[in-house]
Amino acid sequence: EAELRNVYVMFIMPLIEPNLTGDQKKDQHLFHLLNNVMNVTTRELGKMQGHLRQFIVDDKGVVLIGTFGLRGSTFPNMIAQRALPVTLSIHEALKDELGVESMVGGTFGR
Repeated sequence: EAELRNVYVMFIMPLIEPNLTGDQKKDQHLFHLLNNVMNVTTRELGKMQGHLRQFIVDDKGVVLIGTFGLRGSTFPNMIAQRALPVTLSIHEALKDELGVESMVGGTFGR
């Protein structure tokens, strides 16, 4: 039997250019930056037991998709006490720790 859950989905778009240049030094810097973005995001999500669903790097940029409300991450007052604070903490940590600006958004539904 199917189960309906309340789910919060966050979208984080670090404002970086993920283009390879062919220059090993520049490309290595990009790889390290992408790795650091992933580490910061998973660390912040882990603090509140959220999940990283996708890390996408394509011609349109970088997007990370995180969730709350899936199996293993459903809590009372999930949005106000976990999901929204984590969305903002990821945005702030990317800027403070990596100097990376980002755009964030979220949606909630069943």
